Amino acid sequence: MTHADMWEGDLLQDDPPEEPRLTVVPARPDGLLPEDFWSSRPILQHIRGYAHAAGCSGDVLMHSCLARLSGMLPHNIQALSGIGGRASLNLFVATVGGPGAGKSTGASLNRGLLPSKDPEFRDGLPVGSGEGIAEAFMGTVEEETGEVRRSRGGAETPVMRRVRKQVRHNAFFYIDEGQILAKLGERSGSTLGETLRRAAVGETLGQTNASEERTRYIEAGTYSLGLLIGFQPATALPVLADSSTGTPQRFLWGWAEDPAIPDVPPASPGPLPDLDCLRSRWDPLDITFPQRVREMLWRERVLRNRGELHVPELDGHAGLIKVKVSALLALLDGRYVVAEADWELAEVMWESSCAVRDSLLARAHREAEAAKEQQEEAKLKAELRAHQAKNDDDDTVQRIAIRAREFARKGSGQTLGAFRKSLASRDRPHAVRAIDRAEAEGWVFMEDGCLCFKT
Repeated sequence: MTHADMWEGDLLQDDPPEEPRLTVVPARPDGLLPEDFWSSRPILQHIRGYAHAAGCSGDVLMHSCLARLSGMLPHNIQALSGIGGRASLNLFVATVGGPGAGKSTGASLNRGLLPSKDPEFRDGLPVGSGEGIAEAFMGTVEEETGEVRRSRGGAETPVMRRVRKQVRHNAFFYIDEGQILAKLGERSGSTLGETLRRAAVGETLGQTNASEERTRYIEAGTYSLGLLIGFQPATALPVLADSSTGTPQRFLWGWAEDPAIPDVPPASPGPLPDLDCLRSRWDPLDITFPQRVREMLWRERVLRNRGELHVPELDGHAGLIKVKVSALLALLDGRYVVAEADWELAEVMWESSCAVRDSLLARAHREAEAAKEQQEEAKLKAELRAHQAKNDDDDTVQRIAIRAREFARKGSGQTLGAFRKSLASRDRPHAVRAIDRAEAEGWVFMEDGCLCFKT
């Protein structure tokens, strides 16, 4: 064996070279908060770091943190933006992702990131009805009736009575699966949708009933409420489709996924430092805004009310949402005055929210088009089957008509019953139509109930 043969044999025995591996980078969905947002402030980096330390989406925790904070604030902290008086900071957020995407994890992390020291704070309540939302703030207390009870010794004791009234001012609600919201709203007589829309802007909640135990009254401006809902893409679409009621416009939307979660978990930065805005206060406190923002909001309001500015239906609450978000961002940063930078960050969150919302609407459009195509294809197939069946049926009738001609050719006196018996069972239902066809062709005629050959 030559050296060349040995070299060639070695080549044949060696393993073939490995093909280069392709790294598949998942597409980044439109609507994720950009890196510039996170790097703009230490506290935002803190929130994202806390989420990543638990393998959770930074976007989810950011959105849920703002909603939770809005429910924990003293109710007399409100925004004064120059339009519509004092505005509630109640914030509703919706996070969207598939099963197991970490929507509920973000809600539970919230409690560790932003713990509450208020024993009366209603934390993470489920939503079952509009009445239940108002009930979260209700309780029973004893009040003096104005009457006194005298003892034998002459001592006077005020007569007390138990009264149901508002006893709490703070609540955070969480719905793990948004489909429940749509189902609850479909119930006959449900007040859930209306209650949520009122709660989003801090309006009066509750209802008056004949019985005192069923009466609930939560006055406007006397409560703080945050709401977090987790949606799968398909379950979010019915809520977005309900834009005529004004419900989806009241939500800030965000994705539950986060491509920036690191492979190795970073150290957790721990809970947020105590926020000054969460301490109890009795006097009203107004969050103020830059003059430019106030003028812009006023100008938009005037143009809309004059009918000179058309705003898409789903953007109807854009200004109010940005007012709430910028105020909450300022409070997170320890300030009671909204800066231009707060407003810019709020605009980033709003633009991201719109991108998430528009992606869902685009998906709905694609699914509707696909469903329409399937319906059209199914209709076409049905028509083809019907046409083919008609052709097959015509062929069958023609074949039996020829058989009727041959049957009649055998001689007169051939009855219809005899002809039918001569056919295979599958052909017998077509016997009468076949004879009609044979008559039309001029092959046979009927006389006295008998099939006769026409010569």
